[in-house]
Amino acid sequence: MKRRLLTLLSVLCLLPALAAAQSGPKRPKPPQVQPDPEPVVEDKTARDPKKFAALSVLGDSVQLINLTPARGDTAQSGEWTASPAGGLDNAVLQALNAAVTASGTGREIKLYTSSTRSLFGDPANLFVDGKLSLPGKLGEAVRQSGAARLLLVTRSRQEAALAAALPARILASLEGPGFVLDQRPAGQIGFDGQPGLPVLAPFVSIRVALVDLADLRLKREQSLAVAGRLPVTPEAAANPWAATTAEQRVKALEALIEAELPKAVKSLVAP
Repeated sequence: MKRRLLTLLSVLCLLPALAAAQSGPKRPKPPQVQPDPEPVVEDKTARDPKKFAALSVLGDSVQLINLTPARGDTAQSGEWTASPAGGLDNAVLQALNAAVTASGTGREIKLYTSSTRSLFGDPANLFVDGKLSLPGKLGEAVRQSGAARLLLVTRSRQEAALAAALPARILASLEGPGFVLDQRPAGQIGFDGQPGLPVLAPFVSIRVALVDLADLRLKREQSLAVAGRLPVTPEAAANPWAATTAEQRVKALEALIEAELPKAVKSLVAP
């Protein structure tokens, strides 16, 4: 009996050893690698609170919204390229220059634009979690300017109803500089007060962001949606767009920017 008991105990003792032998040695778990924290880059640039930087990235593409009798209230969209290149951005920068220098004694502004506007893509993607990210070396140049704040002007998608001078019932969004050509027979009142003439209306729909250059955080912003009307004569009623020159169209957009943009940024640059 004792021999059988000892034999049974020996077998039971061997079972864990056999199981361990069959399963093989345990492999140690690889160490958990924690991602390195994002380095905090200290801003060592000396910044003057009276200095601003300004960057405009509107580009030269002009939005066209066409309304015809055949389509009714359904808008047909297109594009036109303004010339000379960079003219609209320059108008924006000059308007910002006037607004900043008039806002306080000793204030200065350094103006920037980019000939490679395709780098910027959708303006909404320039800010991530409220922080500005500029591609290429432009962001570095702006930060090293010594300015304390940046005024960044981009296109803005807004409802057409916000621009009071535009005709009613435009089922399309405004974005950037553009024109509305309304040829619907709705008894529209033209620039000369005569009913029934088409409406040719330049508009500007943009966003101005105020950015702290110490940490690139968005501080405040202001959107602008304004429009005007160009005169349309009975002789030009069949094609008001063709009756205007490229220079006249650009000047109409520049006039809106120069007149309305300083008003929009006044609260952003107030001391």
